[in-house]
Amino acid sequence: MLTLSLYNYAEMLALIASIIFYKNLFKTPFLILIPYLLMTVAAELTGNYLGIHHRYKENVNLFNITTVIEFVIFYFLFYKNINSAVLKNIILYAMPLYVVLAAVNQLFIQGFNNFHTYTMLVGTVFIIVFVFFYFYEAFSDKEPLSLPKEPMFWISIGLFLFYLGDFTYNLMQPYFIKNHMQKESFHLFHIINNNLIIFEYICFSIAIFVCSNNRLASKLQS
Repeated sequence: MLTLSLYNYAEMLALIASIIFYKNLFKTPFLILIPYLLMTVAAELTGNYLGIHHRYKENVNLFNITTVIEFVIFYFLFYKNINSAVLKNIILYAMPLYVVLAAVNQLFIQGFNNFHTYTMLVGTVFIIVFVFFYFYEAFSDKEPLSLPKEPMFWISIGLFLFYLGDFTYNLMQPYFIKNHMQKESFHLFHIINNNLIIFEYICFSIAIFVCSNNRLASKLQS
């Protein structure tokens, strides 16, 4: 029997919000949140099922694939919400580069049956850099801008805090291993990670609600 965590409900809440307000997301870059959230909820439920039945290899391969798709979707959103040609080009080149690095890691380094921590680390670094791109441009804008009314503001906040926490934990892993604190670190990871996921998807839900503003939805059409 599947046991759901609070973060699963946060993901489902964001998915339900995206479906309810799909008309306002239509013709905006944020429409991609609907298939993304469907994939996320399906992957989490499938991963939960595989974990219960101790099917580690299938579980790992599932998340190795969805993680790459997830990062590319986030890069796409930054690409569509940043105006600077230079910054857009950096993001545009980063997308296929990340996919190539993920494939190299899977084929030649970490293999098919291990969780791709290197792929995750590279993807996280890109996300954090792109968040800085977004806020650099937002604060450099000469026109008055109310960031809380911008969907990408909420998505950026959610992504930044989640991946910053994840990145920090990965940096501390060698220390935990060296001091034989794997059990304590695993418990700490779950506490931090689960709460940051909840925060991340609450931010996604807020972004979707903000996008439901018809004036803003019209502005975001692409």
